[in-house]
Amino acid sequence: MLRIFTHPAFYRHDTGVGHPESGERLRAALDGVQRAGLESTIVTSQDHPDTDRIIARVHSADYQRSLEQASMSGQRLFHSLDNPISNGSYAAARTAVAIALDAASQIWTEGKTSKAFVIARPPGHHALKNQAMGFCFFNTIACVADWLLEREELERIFILDWDVHHGNGTQELFEDREDVFYASLHRYPFYPGTGSAAEIGVGLGRGCTLNIPLEGATGDAPYLRAFERSIIPAIDAFEPDAILVSAGFDAHYRDPLGGMRVTEEGFAEMTRMVVDAASRHGGGKLLSLLEGGYDPEGLASSVQGHLIALGE
Repeated sequence: MLRIFTHPAFYRHDTGVGHPESGERLRAALDGVQRAGLESTIVTSQDHPDTDRIIARVHSADYQRSLEQASMSGQRLFHSLDNPISNGSYAAARTAVAIALDAASQIWTEGKTSKAFVIARPPGHHALKNQAMGFCFFNTIACVADWLLEREELERIFILDWDVHHGNGTQELFEDREDVFYASLHRYPFYPGTGSAAEIGVGLGRGCTLNIPLEGATGDAPYLRAFERSIIPAIDAFEPDAILVSAGFDAHYRDPLGGMRVTEEGFAEMTRMVVDAASRHGGGKLLSLLEGGYDPEGLASSVQGHLIALGE
């Protein structure tokens, strides 16, 4: 069973004319939902009672207030040129966390679905504890992982990130922990400059970070080999109780920012492999969250393939 979560608040995050991270991305992703024949599974999610508490713990209450004040006061940038904001940006970033928590709750607490895809913006995997960067403000998938670890039955979380950019924020938030395994395939060297194979975690978390840097113009075959040789064995060795996916589709060959050559069929096959791994670990439950993807057609076709594979 698969549910798709989204919210109209995401359209109100106005990044300005010509910015690649725009509301057009939502429309493209929802086009992919329609192509997959899954419109009936869309849930317009509501607020989650733990949203502010989890944001304050993963980031900080001061950081949350700072973003809210900047958004409501009419500022046009937050922390960097990469992060334009409007008066709807704080609500969009907070709502992304809220609906992702709702999706996780429906999977792991309420049993209403076994898989979910969260179509949200702004993305989150670059967001550091107290620093916005790379179009990201709150690290949504980190908030979900932190919330899941409050459940007594969930002791180990595996986060898989296949966005073309390394998820430096997610890695940094968990790199010293042994209860969260972060694995990323990404173009390297590339923005944000992190993600070398030598980065494997620190302290208790040493060995719980796996980076697979790939050269520009890499296509399906090397990605799938990396899954077969590294990602899936890492999942099996870690034996997670829950699997989360930072599903960025900017490695698609049409994407203007990625410079890679992955096809929609490649993303679908990667999805099938992680779904199969989830069937061995955590009872087949899986949450996938939209990160990057900046070409409308590339995003729509990739989401279509991803969702069909999720639902198989």
